Amino acid sequence: MTFKIKDELLEVIRSSWFTVEEGTYVYTKVEDVHHPEDHLLVARLTEKSNLEKMGAYERNPDDWTLINIKCGNPFYCKGFIAAIASVFAGNNMDITITSTYTNDYIMVQSENIADAIKTLTDLGFTQKAHRL
Repeated sequence: MTFKIKDELLEVIRSSWFTVEEGTYVYTKVEDVHHPEDHLLVARLTEKSNLEKMGAYERNPDDWTLINIKCGNPFYCKGFIAAIASVFAGNNMDITITSTYTNDYIMVQSENIADAIKTLTDLGFTQKAHRL
């Protein structure tokens, strides 16, 4: 089944942009979170270099790259996440998405980052340089 994207949603996508964040991220399962200010999410997603700051942990074996999406019309873009997830699934890429107040974060396996960038730009997103 193909996901049909409505014109009004395509307009929102065209007014949205993304950055590919520096670093390699990992998913972990931990008993305690040390230095919580250094981690992106309490859900135990962290930059690989922060692993030494954690106590005992288990980790998913894959390395992940973080894509930060800025929606052109946040809170008023029905189907925004569904469209993104559907297109990635159609391109046979595994992703996870976390939405916050101002950002949508996509985690893609690092080996697929070039395909992920192409997927987003083909969908209509603009890529911007990593924020400083």
